Amino acid sequence: MRPLRSYIHAQGVNCAVINAVLNPAIAWLGNRRMEFVPLSGDNSIIVDTAVTSIVLSLLVSLFVTPAAHREFRAGRLTGSDTVFWESSLLAYLPSKAWSFGLLIGVVAAAVITPLMFATFRVLGSAGLSFAGFIILKAVYTAALGFAVTRWVILRQMLHCRANSTHTD
Repeated sequence: MRPLRSYIHAQGVNCAVINAVLNPAIAWLGNRRMEFVPLSGDNSIIVDTAVTSIVLSLLVSLFVTPAAHREFRAGRLTGSDTVFWESSLLAYLPSKAWSFGLLIGVVAAAVITPLMFATFRVLGSAGLSFAGFIILKAVYTAALGFAVTRWVILRQMLHCRANSTHTD
């Protein structure tokens, strides 16, 4: 048996590293001729942030859910009451990978995008150099990937626990 916190940390770090590399690489491949990425408008930081938040959350959920579900069903993870308390809000969210990922992605986009916009406005910036954008994308997709991985695992823990109490 493996402690749940250790599993979440390992999976979250793996997801963060993958997203910190993969998302900037995709952005670079699609836009490598850009020298400046504007804050708003077509092909902008804001549009990219919103789309990336939704797609990343959905894909992370689709990849992490089956593995987490397997670990819980096999009884290879142990959790504490603290973990259950931390995840109480998640119990009200969908347990299916696609609906959970899509919901988390829309919420993430609704929170991160305006915060990103406001931060740039407060700083008086109209955008970033392409290199700056790549760095920004690596940082926020790593953080979002870690967070979504954590939420997916905790949601699956609650789902498996609820189903095991119904079948006992």
